[in-house]
Amino acid sequence: LVTGNELCSPGSPLGYGQVYEANSFALKAALAEVGIKPAFTGMAGDDPKVLQALLGKALQLSDIVLMTGGVSVGDYDFTTAAFDQCGVNKIFHKIKQKPGKPMLFGIKGNQLVFGLPGNPASVLTCYYQYVLPAVRLLSGNNGQIPATTAALTHPFAKPEGLTYFLKAFYQNGRVTLLTGQESYKLNSFAQANCLAEIKAADTALPAGTPVNVFLL
Repeated sequence: LVTGNELCSPGSPLGYGQVYEANSFALKAALAEVGIKPAFTGMAGDDPKVLQALLGKALQLSDIVLMTGGVSVGDYDFTTAAFDQCGVNKIFHKIKQKPGKPMLFGIKGNQLVFGLPGNPASVLTCYYQYVLPAVRLLSGNNGQIPATTAALTHPFAKPEGLTYFLKAFYQNGRVTLLTGQESYKLNSFAQANCLAEIKAADTALPAGTPVNVFLL
């Protein structure tokens, strides 16, 4: 389920304040890699009644529901209210990571509902860190995605407090962090073959520091 009045179908002329809708395409492609075709796809805009109705329909059809957008605390963020109205029990809201901090997660019976952020890089990062492990577990597989450690090819610095998952390229035991890490950019995902984890307590890492790498 994709939300946001600002979203425009790819190929259409962009109006003022609009962006192309990419999240449904990215998630469908990622799910296809593990042999899953979504039972239902819907777009709600920023209409709480439409969103509630679509979530209710999705819950009738699906073991897992993925929603994108509307999970922050702005005037047009209605996903949390839709959880409440559809009887989805919130397990957590917001995580200490970047990108993907506003993520929301809940359950209804045996069904899982992921409220993913609206920015496309945040959506894919949360998919690989949380949705894909859940899909693997429900499919009877190990829930972990392949991971290793690798040495940074360049130094990296960040503020303390949030864990970063950065698009990167892994080769021969070394990992290079890519440019274009902003959560609204997808071009770095086109080049990445992994996500490099920089832990919350880390601030300044010199080249050669070993970090966890999740292989995509």
